[in-house]
Amino acid sequence: MPDEEATQAEALPSESLSWYHEVFGQAPVMVALHRHGRYLYLNRAAHEGLGADSPEQLLGRSVLEFTSPDDRSAVQSQLDDVTRKGVAAPLRQLRFRRLDGTLFDVEVITVPVSIGGVPVAQSMAMDVSERFRAARAIAQSEEKFATAFDASPDGIVFLRRDDLAILTANPAFCALTGWDCASIAGTTLRELNISLRTREQRELFARIVRDGRVRDFALQYLVKASPEWRHALVSTEPVDVEGERCVLAIVRDVTEDRLLQARLRQAQKMDAVGQLAGGIAHDFNNLLTVIRANAELVIDDLPPTLPSQDDLVSIVVACDRAAALTRQLLAFSRTQTLDIRSFDLNEALRTAGHMIARMLGGAIAIEWRLGELPLVLADRGQVEQILMNLLLNARDAMPEGGVITLETTLETVTDETFREQVTGIIARPGQYVRWTVADRGMGMSPETRARVFEPFFTTKQPGSGTGLGLATVFGIVKQSHGYIWIDSGVGSGTSVHVYLPVAESTTG
Repeated sequence: MPDEEATQAEALPSESLSWYHEVFGQAPVMVALHRHGRYLYLNRAAHEGLGADSPEQLLGRSVLEFTSPDDRSAVQSQLDDVTRKGVAAPLRQLRFRRLDGTLFDVEVITVPVSIGGVPVAQSMAMDVSERFRAARAIAQSEEKFATAFDASPDGIVFLRRDDLAILTANPAFCALTGWDCASIAGTTLRELNISLRTREQRELFARIVRDGRVRDFALQYLVKASPEWRHALVSTEPVDVEGERCVLAIVRDVTEDRLLQARLRQAQKMDAVGQLAGGIAHDFNNLLTVIRANAELVIDDLPPTLPSQDDLVSIVVACDRAAALTRQLLAFSRTQTLDIRSFDLNEALRTAGHMIARMLGGAIAIEWRLGELPLVLADRGQVEQILMNLLLNARDAMPEGGVITLETTLETVTDETFREQVTGIIARPGQYVRWTVADRGMGMSPETRARVFEPFFTTKQPGSGTGLGLATVFGIVKQSHGYIWIDSGVGSGTSVHVYLPVAESTTG
């Protein structure tokens, strides 16, 4: 029995088919007739679209053969509705397959028609591959932008240019301003809970409204009544959002960058001063050695009853005092030789502390909070010098008397330990013993605290100090491979924290 579906083309009246071809043969869209799922006619656009040189290559073949496997069940259902129920299939987006196997996107509609009295299905399809590719590219681009928008560490916000109303903002911008992302849309920049310096705000807003384009505009801001002015750079670019004039603004908080730059400048200044102080101290110490030696020779040569003996002894005493000053300079410049050994820090502090306590006066008491510690690696004599400097400073901060707290504890130092401090410390992770000398005195302003380790800087009255105490402490701690930072505020006292490395034999 001959295959009826394969010979349906012969059953279509030639005159009707010829007329049909005259109408649709050169149409720019793909047109095909099929019955029982097999092609009876294809116009030029259809057979070329499916990769055939002529329609004869496709006549009698199954429509499903040229349909993407994912779409075959949907196509079969549509064909059944058209051929058996006489119902038109709505416009659908499908993927067709060419003779060479490549897939392409189409929009197709199938309706029942009669050609010379023979009921068949007519499909009209348009190749929309380029449009789909463009749409997919746009979707991917939007997805990438959305990912970058949400993940960006910089604050990004779209603003209406005329009134600076916020259309949308990323999480970084919300965190920067302290607003919840769900409630920020529709708020204007002027309504945000953020304070800008008046001149900077006026200039920035005027430039955004007038030009739309701003590059690295530097400003300072406060959020949630914080007392700390932070620094930011703002850049904007005019954009069109659904026909409305808008701007894309990018806000970068550069407070940490500025702090790092300030710390670097401070470290460079301290190194330069240290090198200068060290060079002067070495040369001056050599001169003192000569002066003292000659004074001692003259003392030995002259009778002890001569009045000039007292003058010579004064020269020797002055040389000794000057030599002590040079030792402080050498400690600051970190060029003195240290006797590094492991020892019990608690025992050293307790022994030296009780001796130094006699120098503090009866109005000062020491509160001891010594934790259980491993041995530390440092120069014990220099540690005692640090303690004396810190205790004397704490006493001077409490002229009416008070309590000085001396505390020790074991602490694990990480990369983050000193990040919030203003001393520019880059930590070497590991186990350290932290000991703290804390007073309840007048405290220091941030400006004073930033300079306390500078040589010759002092807050004491002229003649009451050399300004080398904390500079010496800083040099000793650094030379001991330790760290030091100060926590202080006006009216809240001062705490000096010293970190010394744990001896390796006591770790593990």
